[in-house]
Amino acid sequence: MNSQAFLDRVGAYHRDGWRLAIINTTSILPTEGMEHGAFDISWSFAQDDGRFEHLRERVVPGEEVPSISAFFGAAFLYENEMRELFGVNVTGIALDLKGQLYKTATIVPFSPSAIRARLDAIGRDSVGKKA
Repeated sequence: MNSQAFLDRVGAYHRDGWRLAIINTTSILPTEGMEHGAFDISWSFAQDDGRFEHLRERVVPGEEVPSISAFFGAAFLYENEMRELFGVNVTGIALDLKGQLYKTATIVPFSPSAIRARLDAIGRDSVGKKA
């Protein structure tokens, strides 16, 4: 991920009056050639006239993802969630809750490795079929 180019684009959305609509994170399970899995992250921005635009990045576990909370304050909730539930390495969050947003039985329950381990434990493949 090119952090500076990403932040430049987010800054342009902010300057042009867009609102942050949502940040969505999806885990991609480990496969051959991508042994630790990855994350697809999308940032969606909205205008008052109904237009939506999206930025999308695929990042690997451990890769740094810069916070956009300096531009869009409410992003801190999504970013803390990304870190706690998925294990995404979000850096520079304006209000870092230090792992206290959610209380879960499994640490980082939606990380690719945690999902793979649960599927393996019940003998299922990535689409839920018996392996």
